[in-house]
Amino acid sequence: MSNFNRVILVGRLTRDPEVRFTSSGTQISTFTLAVNRNVPNNVDDNVQTVDFIRIVSFGKLAEFVSNYLTKGRLILVEGSLRMRKWQTQSGEPRTTAEVVASGIQFMEPKPKGEITEKVEDLKEPSEETLEDELGLEELDEDSDEIPF
Repeated sequence: MSNFNRVILVGRLTRDPEVRFTSSGTQISTFTLAVNRNVPNNVDDNVQTVDFIRIVSFGKLAEFVSNYLTKGRLILVEGSLRMRKWQTQSGEPRTTAEVVASGIQFMEPKPKGEITEKVEDLKEPSEETLEDELGLEELDEDSDEIPF
């Protein structure tokens, strides 16, 4: 029998991600995702509750998380469930569930306050500007020489 461990969650970050590094220099980013869940109720059809899920990412994905994710962003996280065990300083065993992210996607457009480029900066440059920046010279149309 094959094993299958895949988690897909959509929710909002409860705070900005925390960043740390391993002794070998690998970046680790952790954050908590608030995920809404409907719970059946006899009185009403459903009551909505929120689950807070710990998410961990490593390497390039951790860099992406630290650079682009902020508190309140709606994202989709793909990954696998992992049970992490440790002992407190007093020797008590503890266990927590966390999702090790393998992919993250934005689920809403970038907030207006985060637009970094002005509309003027997005216009196509003129031919003169391109020639100056690239060091191009006008070609003589009557010349038989190859221009490269």
